[in-house]
Amino acid sequence: MGGKSELRVDRAKNRLYIKLSGFFRGADVEPAMRDLEAAVRDLRPGFDTVTDLSSFVPGSPGAGDALTRAGELLRAKGRRRGVRITGGLITGLMQFQRLLKGVFSDEHTRFAKSLREADEILDSWPEEG
Repeated sequence: MGGKSELRVDRAKNRLYIKLSGFFRGADVEPAMRDLEAAVRDLRPGFDTVTDLSSFVPGSPGAGDALTRAGELLRAKGRRRGVRITGGLITGLMQFQRLLKGVFSDEHTRFAKSLREADEILDSWPEEG
């Protein structure tokens, strides 16, 4: 079984929740990108993301390119800050960080162990002045 992405938009908080699981292959990429493009349409610029990588396994080279494209799409649509839920699979996080290093700055990215902690981080993150 290939990789899977689950997306949820919270319009009130202007927040996108992304859960990536499994090993992404080339065939998994385009459906996930279409879903991401549709979800981003429901958000205002300045939105935040919570990306759950706790079940993500490093994917194929084509999937890696898609992760970079997805990050660039989020940045272009106005992503402000993000929290990554790491779980126990550090290799997935390492690939994710490597591919998105030039897309998002470290100052706008935090890490959490759970969805609850990720929401708490975003809810208490000081506004930039």
